[in-house]
Amino acid sequence: LTVEELHLVDGESVLEVGCGYGWITEALLGAAKIRWTGLDRSQSMVAQLRTRLSAYRPSAFVGDACRLPFPANSFDKVLCTGVLMHVTDDHAALTEIARVLKPGGLLVCSVNNAISPYSLPVRFHNSSKKGFTQNFRLPGTYRGYFRQLGLRVRQIRGDGLFVTVPISIGPVSFPPKFAFNFLRAFDRWAVERLPWLAYEIWFTAVKQQ
Repeated sequence: LTVEELHLVDGESVLEVGCGYGWITEALLGAAKIRWTGLDRSQSMVAQLRTRLSAYRPSAFVGDACRLPFPANSFDKVLCTGVLMHVTDDHAALTEIARVLKPGGLLVCSVNNAISPYSLPVRFHNSSKKGFTQNFRLPGTYRGYFRQLGLRVRQIRGDGLFVTVPISIGPVSFPPKFAFNFLRAFDRWAVERLPWLAYEIWFTAVKQQ
């Protein structure tokens, strides 16, 4: 989804907010000769990314998504996936992302979907975790954020209806591990037709000129 939606072109400046260990970063750097910059709150993750991808000489920093250390209109494209749901003030983070994106630039971000049936066992599973943030938003909430920030939604996709990762609650696993691969193939077919029910929704938006 990341490579497909970003449509990377050689020479573009790309910011990855929440780059983590660099698993997605590696796919981006392999797709085009981009000028990549990454930011993550975890110092250990950034250090491991720099080591793993040292051949690319990655420009990765430790920082906060709600206070991006970059001038306005700095990047052609911004990626932020698997991150905003774990930020307490996700609107503030999205505001910062919109600020550093160039007019006409492309944003790809993802959010946990509050109306996904799969969100229910996940929320139950998370209820015992103290100090853990995982926001679930209505898709319309993010569409409203985008309008407010001058971003026009171009595409909405889902990464899965219910077969994202197996979740174990005691001896019970959902989905059952033995059926995961089969169900995953069906899930990919279904989510193309019902993206609004996906566990994680991916938005592709363009910053208005």
